[in-house]
Amino acid sequence: MDKPRSRYRTTRWWIVALLFLATIVNYIDRQALAVLKEPICGGLGLTDAQFGYLGTAFLISYMVMYTVAGRLIDRVGIRLGVTACVGLWSVASMLTGLAQGFRSLTAFRVLLGVGEPGIFPGGIKACGEWFPRKMRALPAGIFSSGSAVGAVIAVPLLVWITQAAGTWRAAFIIPGAVGLLWIPFFWKLYRPPAKHPAVTAADLEELREGGEHAASPSASGRGKTWGELLSQRKVWGLVLSRFASDPVWHFYLLWLPGYFMAERGLSLKEVGIYLWLPYLFGTLGNVAGGWFSDALIRRGWTAPRARFAMLACAGLLTPFGALVGFINSIAAAIAITCLITFMCQMWSTNTATLAADITDNAETASVMGLMGSAGSLTGAVFMTVVGLIVTKFGYAYAFVLAATLHPIAAVTIFLFLRPVLSSGTRGAARHQ
Repeated sequence: MDKPRSRYRTTRWWIVALLFLATIVNYIDRQALAVLKEPICGGLGLTDAQFGYLGTAFLISYMVMYTVAGRLIDRVGIRLGVTACVGLWSVASMLTGLAQGFRSLTAFRVLLGVGEPGIFPGGIKACGEWFPRKMRALPAGIFSSGSAVGAVIAVPLLVWITQAAGTWRAAFIIPGAVGLLWIPFFWKLYRPPAKHPAVTAADLEELREGGEHAASPSASGRGKTWGELLSQRKVWGLVLSRFASDPVWHFYLLWLPGYFMAERGLSLKEVGIYLWLPYLFGTLGNVAGGWFSDALIRRGWTAPRARFAMLACAGLLTPFGALVGFINSIAAAIAITCLITFMCQMWSTNTATLAADITDNAETASVMGLMGSAGSLTGAVFMTVVGLIVTKFGYAYAFVLAATLHPIAAVTIFLFLRPVLSSGTRGAARHQ
């Protein structure tokens, strides 16, 4: 019995490792257009307005497909659903390297937005299948941290590929090819626990006792309809919380380099030297947030309360981001941005894991899709609002606005999920 059990425990961490790698590639493919704006626009004769349209086209398709991808994965399963999403975005990335003008580039960015969202609801659903409740947030944090790691390494890696190959096109084709190479490894490894040769009956029993729900009968069902999902108070709480909070991460992801160059006087070289730190702290927030909430569960906390403790912490500390635009010290400003990105990603991990904790596995990816679409919608709107604020009032007030959003989201979670937080048991939580 010991050997099969050891294989099961090793297998689930290999699954997490593959999801982590896929998320890194996901963000590298996404960031490539922004990193290589100048050579792309120069080579294809694009205006700044056209470049802006490319970003909007991607976000619209990404927003819509986040919900669709989550539903698709609930219907066809993680193995097929995630594989299809990775394959689609990898092909889209490679096609981008072949674009000859604005129209083809737009079409390929839309295709990228169709494929990319699926890895996130699929990954959270996989953690729900393979890990008991008391351990679920740590693997979710590790796999999700691939987004921050991708943001950290995208700039130097893509610049190096472009310079080594002598063309920006290679920076799309090579990461896309890496995504395609990932597919057979995941296809060979992944199965639901009940169908995996590395999992014994004793392992399945351990998962059930630990709160795992993929092995339950509902996992093979078709899940709830959209109307049934949206009639649940807890679903609205999760969706609205991400609707309020996700713009903050988008803001720090896209606007930090411009702020520190325009307002703080850093050169491009200095941005490269210092501004990977906030994204590194985002990675740490993913992992630490998952570890701490799991640790609280091992100490006897219920899963929803442990996740909410991390969310409340983020709600209390993210308002310090309002200071970034007003303090004189560049080092202090960077330190505060590190705190905020840490809290943003800690928040993301625990809202996603909370969704897995309080929903049936047959609907987890669908709920995650709704959450992601809501966050992408407000993220797109917030980017426009930030542009207007920066133009009329300066960056400082954009940081102030961003600092208000996590507290609002934390209050939203508390109000909508109070019955879940009070009941504390998963069985009760699933029916709130």
